Amino acid sequence: MTQTENQKTANSSTILGVDIGTTGMKMGVFRIADDTLSLVRQFSQEYEVNIYNDGLFGDIEQDKWKRAFAAGCKDMEDLIVDVDVISLSGTTPGLTAMDKDGQALYPAILMLDQRSRKQARFIIETVGMEHLLKTTANMPVAGGCSLASILWIKDNCPEIFGKTHKFGHSNTYIAHWLTGSFAIDPSSASLTALYNTVRNDLAWNEDIAVTFGLSLNQLPQIVPAYESVGRISKSLAQELGFRKEPPVLIGGNDAVLAAYSVGINEPGDVINVNGTCEITLVCLGKCLASANYNIRAHVLPDRWLTLHVMNAGGKALNWFRELFCSELSTEEFYNSFLPQAIETWLDCESGVTYVPYLMGSRYSQEPLKAQLLGLTQQTTREEILAGIVRGLCEYQKVHLEEVGRDVRLQNVIHVTGGATNPALMLAKSKWMRDCEYVYNEQSSMKGAAMLGQKYICS
Repeated sequence: MTQTENQKTANSSTILGVDIGTTGMKMGVFRIADDTLSLVRQFSQEYEVNIYNDGLFGDIEQDKWKRAFAAGCKDMEDLIVDVDVISLSGTTPGLTAMDKDGQALYPAILMLDQRSRKQARFIIETVGMEHLLKTTANMPVAGGCSLASILWIKDNCPEIFGKTHKFGHSNTYIAHWLTGSFAIDPSSASLTALYNTVRNDLAWNEDIAVTFGLSLNQLPQIVPAYESVGRISKSLAQELGFRKEPPVLIGGNDAVLAAYSVGINEPGDVINVNGTCEITLVCLGKCLASANYNIRAHVLPDRWLTLHVMNAGGKALNWFRELFCSELSTEEFYNSFLPQAIETWLDCESGVTYVPYLMGSRYSQEPLKAQLLGLTQQTTREEILAGIVRGLCEYQKVHLEEVGRDVRLQNVIHVTGGATNPALMLAKSKWMRDCEYVYNEQSSMKGAAMLGQKYICS
């Protein structure tokens, strides 16, 4: 096929972007017209996450992912029939132990999970932090480290460990269900403590795996995010309403694809995501590992992204509203009270300090807690709220200053997420980094669809 014929094919293609989120699935049918990717229709369905054992355990049954996917196909059946490519975005890890047929042997262990603190410490003590950072680029932590969760299964459920054919993430599980192939992408593999994230060479680290009694045969093949792992099986295609048996792209981590969707591709590009968690991501041209933040391989070659996560970002603001401003509606709090508090204290000295670990820290082996310091009889709730906002901003400021010593940061920070507004952007420009802030609608689902466009046009 000639380049012109390829372009004509691309400009008549339909892509299904799928975001396997932590608490819900989003699916969108996109079309390419005049080289532009446009959303035709979308579907979303929430599902319940299991939080138990005093909040230390966080997991989900994988059937909920499959049922949500099937519901989306049914809801958009008139469009699903013409889909040319399916591209995945997934919550990471969503660590899943699977048998030879890809059936889940245990619920998917999520980032929220804290059961494997002992195993995370054991990994560090055994391998050494310096070696881990030089190879995997990440400090093992409970929930966020696949190897720690695998070792928890090995220690506590040896019969499941013995039956496991492959350990993978959410996109591994769904891709196998659709195609019969076991695979994972570099952005998802980055937080396993088993991937050569620094080299980003599509290879597992055999030395680390063997050290902990894990065979490389128990791990899925690592493939680039924009490559197909096979076509959806004929029987499943018919069951779900696909006419063309479209190829399935393994895709990538949801936060990375959200950044990709707004063009975070070049070294020094920055995005600040504001949801329940607050995450700042900086694009890197070389891997700069630190125990103070996570590193993920980008979905693009020769690129990495920092992930500096505050577990309680928007959650801290909601906590304050529910505790101190219960008489205010959500709209009154965010549209009036919060902007007024920030405006009042933006240029004033305040003795209130907020230590922001309301939901702990992903970068500490110890269970850190939040603190409010410097309160007096004259302290108002407006001053406390402004102190909380300033504490959150200063937490991200430290990250930008650390990375900025090695990377020239762009003078624009893309801001996104449901927990932001103009007042918070003004606070960020004062207390986080003095630069231009631009609000963008980001979407992991759109990022997945963009990978589909890249696949079709290549």
